[in-house]
Amino acid sequence: MTIRLFSRQIVGPDAVVSGHVLIDGPTIAAVVPADTPHGDAIDLGDDLLIAGLVDIHTDNLEKHYQPRPGALWDAVGAALAHDGQCITAGITTVFDSLSLHGSKDGLNRKEALGPMIAAMDAAGTEGLLRAEHLLHLRCEVTNPELLALMAPHLHNPRLRLLSVMDHTPGQRQTVNMDRFKLELERAGMSAEEMDTILASRTAWRDSAVAPRNRAGVVAHARALGIALMSHDDENVGQVEESHDDGCVAAEFPVSLAAARRARELGLLNVMGGPNFVRGGSHSGNLSARDCAAAGLLDILSSDYVPLSMLRAAFQLTEAPFGWSPSAALATVTVNPAHIAGLADRGLIAAGQRADLVQVHRAGDGWPVPRAVWVKGARVA
Repeated sequence: MTIRLFSRQIVGPDAVVSGHVLIDGPTIAAVVPADTPHGDAIDLGDDLLIAGLVDIHTDNLEKHYQPRPGALWDAVGAALAHDGQCITAGITTVFDSLSLHGSKDGLNRKEALGPMIAAMDAAGTEGLLRAEHLLHLRCEVTNPELLALMAPHLHNPRLRLLSVMDHTPGQRQTVNMDRFKLELERAGMSAEEMDTILASRTAWRDSAVAPRNRAGVVAHARALGIALMSHDDENVGQVEESHDDGCVAAEFPVSLAAARRARELGLLNVMGGPNFVRGGSHSGNLSARDCAAAGLLDILSSDYVPLSMLRAAFQLTEAPFGWSPSAALATVTVNPAHIAGLADRGLIAAGQRADLVQVHRAGDGWPVPRAVWVKGARVA
C-alpha cells in the first residue's frame, strides 16, 4: 500500500517544495509537487518534512547504561531508553559511539563495552528498537589493550565506523591545560582532587604503543572497508597524518587551522551539536559556529545531547549564517550518511529509504519532531 504524505515545506536536496511524498514499502517512490493535499494524503500542513537524521557520534548509550556514577542500569533497558531518546529527536540512524579506553564518571569502559554491544544486538534482533543502530568504535591509541578489545567486535555487522583518538592530557582536546584546570576548579575541585583526576586519565596510558595501535586500527579499517575518522586534530601535521591514514572526516577539529587543512585535503569536518547550540566548546576549543562562519562545517553530530542536532541545523538557517534549509539539513542527514557509506538515505528523493521526520517550529524557534517514519513505518 502506498502512503502519501503532504507538506507545504518538503526539504528536498536543493530546495523547499510543496507537495506529496509517496512511500512504497520502505522506500520513497516519488516526490510530486502540489499546492494542496490530494485524496487520502496525510496532511502535515505547514510543518516541515525532512529526511531522518543520521548521527555518527553519540555518547548517549553510556549515559543510560550508567545513569548515575557507580549505578549501572540493565543493559537492554539502557538500549531501549537510548533508542527512545534518539528517535524522538528525529534521529533515524544512530551510530552508538563506544570508547575503548579508561573510565568516565566511574564507568569502567573496558567492562561495559561487551554488555552494551550485546544489549544493542539483542534489542535489534528482537525488534525492540525503532531507529537503526550501527556501531562506531572510538579507538584510544594509547590504550595498551586497544587491539585486543577491538578484536571480538570487528566482524559485528553493525560496525560501520572507526575513529582514532588520543585523549592524553596536555594535547589535542586538552591542549589548553589552564582552561582544563579552570573547569575543574569551577566544579569545586581542590588541587588534590585535580591531581587525582589527571592521574586517573594518564596512569593506564602508554604513549609508546600509540604508533602500533594507530597502524593496527588503520589496517583494520582498510581490510574491512570501514570508514575511518580522526578525532580532535589540533594542527596541520595531525590532519595530514589523518589524511595519509585514509580518514574520511576530521571529528571535532580543535583549531580553525586544522579544520581548514582538513577541507583542503578532502576530509569533512564534524562538529558537535551542543557546541553549536551553546555557542562554544565546553573544552574551550574551536567553536562550531566559528567553523560554520568560515564555511568549513560539513556535519553536526549529537555528541552528548540528541536533540541538539535538529536545533543546530535550524539555527544554521537563521542570522548570521543564513544557510538554505537544504544545505543546513544536509549537515545532519546526507553528509553524515555519505561519509559512512550509507548511500540509501539522507535525502527526500525517489529511491531513498523512507526515513522521514515531521518538524514543527515552536514559537521560540525550537524545531519539534511531531512524527517519525523509519523505512516507511511510523515509529513515533
